Amino acid sequence: MSTTAAFAHGRSEDPYRLDRTKDELMDCRSWMVALAALLAPLASISSSLAADCACVQKKCQCVSSCPPSPCPPSPYYQAPSDDDSQAPMIPMGDMPMTDDLTQPDANLPPMPSPATTFATSTQFASASEGIGFRDATIGDFFGNTARIAGPSYGGTLPENGFNVPIGGGDRRYKIAENVSPIPVDRWFVNYNHFSQPVRNISRAGIDVDRVTLGLEKTILDGSSSIEFRLPIVGGLDSTQGLNQSGDQTAVEFGNINLVFKSILYQFGDKSAVTAGMTLNLPTAKDGQLLDGSGMTIATVGNDSVHLLPFIAYYRKHSSRTWSTAIMQLDFDLNGTQFYIDDDSGYRTLFGRYQEQNFLYLDYSLGHWFYEDCCGTGFIRRAAVIGEIHYSTTINDTDTASSGPSMGDVVTNPFNRLDVVNATAGLRFQLGDNYLLTAAAVAPLKEAENKLFDSEIAILLTRRY
Repeated sequence: MSTTAAFAHGRSEDPYRLDRTKDELMDCRSWMVALAALLAPLASISSSLAADCACVQKKCQCVSSCPPSPCPPSPYYQAPSDDDSQAPMIPMGDMPMTDDLTQPDANLPPMPSPATTFATSTQFASASEGIGFRDATIGDFFGNTARIAGPSYGGTLPENGFNVPIGGGDRRYKIAENVSPIPVDRWFVNYNHFSQPVRNISRAGIDVDRVTLGLEKTILDGSSSIEFRLPIVGGLDSTQGLNQSGDQTAVEFGNINLVFKSILYQFGDKSAVTAGMTLNLPTAKDGQLLDGSGMTIATVGNDSVHLLPFIAYYRKHSSRTWSTAIMQLDFDLNGTQFYIDDDSGYRTLFGRYQEQNFLYLDYSLGHWFYEDCCGTGFIRRAAVIGEIHYSTTINDTDTASSGPSMGDVVTNPFNRLDVVNATAGLRFQLGDNYLLTAAAVAPLKEAENKLFDSEIAILLTRRY
């Protein structure tokens, strides 16, 4: 046998060669285990820091940078020392168990129940995010549709008559005038200038200026509110005399309004459905209609109480955009009396006029196009607001006698009305608690469906 063949034959028959190969493999595995043990502390430190530290630098210039040590170590992490190259195991008694994570601590307040969740979140929204404070509607309405005419008043037809001189000629109310469906603590002053909405007894068109003083107070943990409104109107003098000189205007108190509203259902902090009721109370002066000699033709009794239920939906589309939809009905409960009292106190009643019931539909959309992210400027936010308003009569007009002559009547000569107005405005948040809104209103229809030529509104609101 050759040397090469013998060598090959000897390798194949060596009984100890396979054992030596296994020993070499075991030595290699031991070195790998040792190397993994040396790298384990480094991997543990890296993963702990990555889990515990999640501070990310924000790019807004108004946000302060992260502090030098923004991420405190986990209470279950212990850094390795020179004596112990690996962190010790966590004692089983200190490990958070499943029951500890799911059950609240005895010292913590209980979780809110569904019945109180909407009230708590509403209160938070009003106080912190300012939803009920910032996102109010503007409005559009002037409510005087009845006209007086007849032989005792110059012999004209009702369509050429004059308006009922109660509350400056502006006696009705609409919930969409500077309101938010979300209850909030606030006071406000509304100024509205209407161009040519009414006629005096001489059939001359008169401008009307209305200032409304309002106060809203939340109740029931912020889920509801009560509101008080007092209008002061510069318009028709409550005393109108035939053949008298001048425009016969005056500044008088109007009818007080009491509003109650409450959130029916709230969808998180994004939207809410609200319902409420308004009472329009006859607190303005009675009207006096005089002939050319100054004698009383008739007294217009301010007796009518209006009941105005409404439902509203508020939607927060984003942190800067919102919308509000409102539906309201207006019912005249008892009507307005036309009468005259003689010197002995005997009253002659000519007639009682029941005003038409109205349906109001309003939609408002707003967007905050500017925001001071630092919160230090005088103007904190600025918004643009657009609104569309629809008002329509839902029953035929009443016709009643308004004086001693056969043809003296009070009625809506156009019967049914369908009024559409558009509102556009700018709103500024001044500091933390003030809102200033400037807006204009334009009628979109003509003839009898155009209740005024134009309107300018200035609204000031303060949260408290």
